[in-house]
Amino acid sequence: MRRLATVLLVASCPLLGAPATQAASLVFMDKDNDVAIARPDGSLVKKVAHASDAAHGYKAVSVADDGGITAFLRQNDDGGNSSLVVLGQDGAVREGPFLFERYGLCGGLSPFRTSTSPDGTFVAAQYWKGSNNCLGGSYTPSVRLVNRNSPTIGTSTYPSYDYLTEPHWLRHPDARLAGINGGTLSVWQNDAAHMDAWIALPVDSPYELDGFDFHPTQTKLLLDLGPAHATGVQPHRLELYTYTEFSTGAAPPTDPAPQLVCGIDAYVSNDAGGGRPFWSPDGTQIAWNAPDGIRVSPAPVANGETCVLQPTLVVPGGSDVHWASFDVTPPSGGGGTTTTTPAPGGGTTTPPPSGGTTTKPKSTPAFSAAKAIAAKRAFTLRLTLAKAATVRVTVTRRGAKKALGTVTYKAKKGAFTRKIAKVRGTRLKHGTYTVVVAVGATKKTLTVRVK
Repeated sequence: MRRLATVLLVASCPLLGAPATQAASLVFMDKDNDVAIARPDGSLVKKVAHASDAAHGYKAVSVADDGGITAFLRQNDDGGNSSLVVLGQDGAVREGPFLFERYGLCGGLSPFRTSTSPDGTFVAAQYWKGSNNCLGGSYTPSVRLVNRNSPTIGTSTYPSYDYLTEPHWLRHPDARLAGINGGTLSVWQNDAAHMDAWIALPVDSPYELDGFDFHPTQTKLLLDLGPAHATGVQPHRLELYTYTEFSTGAAPPTDPAPQLVCGIDAYVSNDAGGGRPFWSPDGTQIAWNAPDGIRVSPAPVANGETCVLQPTLVVPGGSDVHWASFDVTPPSGGGGTTTTTPAPGGGTTTPPPSGGTTTKPKSTPAFSAAKAIAAKRAFTLRLTLAKAATVRVTVTRRGAKKALGTVTYKAKKGAFTRKIAKVRGTRLKHGTYTVVVAVGATKKTLTVRVK
């Protein structure tokens, strides 16, 4: 077994404390590109959001301590747009949608990773920054900060970091941004305006650094290492380290060099950059992304130089896993708790009732087949309602900080069609609009370019 030789570069990283939370739930992308949640054992799987179709679903999820789930809408259009929303576990939109125009975000390609600060103030978004306003030219991987609850466009308000990937927010002993720059793990410096290198792989290392995570309450570090310069499906190695506490004052730590505790070869094999392991909020478990779905194990334990894991496939077909500090709410009614368990292909099955407990059938979306069709100074909204209901339509012009407003319609079951040319007295003009359609708890976000 090969040990990783690391090189200490800089470690003057005073960090702002956050208390540990208890392991509770998994947040992830399901096979339909919808945001979903589940208990750590894979039970009580449920969707948080319903995409109009897989090509326009969600991506780049992350979670704050307040339970808010950050997600970006997968808008693969030619407008260079990405829309950020903050969701609750019930699917309610807490903040947004906030529309991001080009500004180097390069449309449907970005962002493809996010990390939300523990206090829910910032989102660190990894994206492709393109030259020539993303209309060709070169592209640079970068991470930019935005305010989660009131996003800013551009990078003049908060810093951005070129060539940084895999953003994470550390929380022990204080909250601080970290990320990977080539073969180097970098951490925020005192001024929070630039990253300083902390750990680097040797120049001739047979590995590349693909992922990492810090223990929430202890000085422990996980590294995901893949074969350097390899392509295709490759085995990845997981290593566990300890390190001396980061300082929280002006002076650098005396000796923060990490010390290898144990490692395990081929804990995951894929062509997607490794497993991106994450510690649970209380540090007792880890979760990672595997080709067949999401796996969870008790935290690694050293047996000599080998890390012992006990992985279980808990969410078949799931990806982009994160931990959340909330408990998944079981279905109401029936006099008891009904759980769901993973089924082959990523679905869920409901166990038969016992002891007189009945199980409610899985609820269907309140509407389907939603489309926004462009017209001159207007658009036509079409959808199919499962039953008679109130349809709420919120319209936001691209680049605007606030929505134009919401229009409401009483509609019968079946096909629903409305031409919308005015919202709260304001006539629509030529341009691109975000249209959020809500019927009960079901919401969909559409984009339309008004002629």
